[in-house]
Amino acid sequence: MAGARLTRSAGRTGRIGLLIASGALACALAVECWQLARAEQVNRQLVARLSDQSTSAPMADDPRVWIAASRQPARQGGIAEAAALLRRAADASADPQQVDLRSTAWYDLGNLYLREALRLLQSGADASALPLLELSKESYRNALLDRPDLWDAKFNLELALRVAPDPDPDDTGAPQVLTGERAVTTMRAFTLGLP
Repeated sequence: MAGARLTRSAGRTGRIGLLIASGALACALAVECWQLARAEQVNRQLVARLSDQSTSAPMADDPRVWIAASRQPARQGGIAEAAALLRRAADASADPQQVDLRSTAWYDLGNLYLREALRLLQSGADASALPLLELSKESYRNALLDRPDLWDAKFNLELALRVAPDPDPDDTGAPQVLTGERAVTTMRAFTLGLP
């Protein structure tokens, strides 16, 4: 008798566990279906936007659409339009959960500016390229603030710095006033007694 009760009790516990697991899987499946439907909606909006050559199609309020829509004007030389879309995407992605999206927008914006600056440098317009190089460095730094592990942004920032190095604060030509700790640590032939 005791063995039969034990078996029935274990069977009920197993069924309850199976019901709980089934409910959890059903919830996970519902979330995945919702995310898939949202992604399909964004893709439809993007296709509608890109198929309309006049750019009069309304654009969804989704930073992913803005990032993707910036690629076509960038390829066609519409640097200002592409930069406006990418900056809009970066500014709209202020939610901490959208760090990857914001860093992607900043990275793409840096690439846009760097590509255009290098094109101007090759054509001999050095003065026009310098502001774009500074904007590209700023964009890469913003991307790296969000995601310090973004190696592509680090590499491109290094490239931009090689083309247009940041000015050294000591190169301003103004006389330097050494105060506090900086005065002691910059004096020659003076040690603090450390090994």
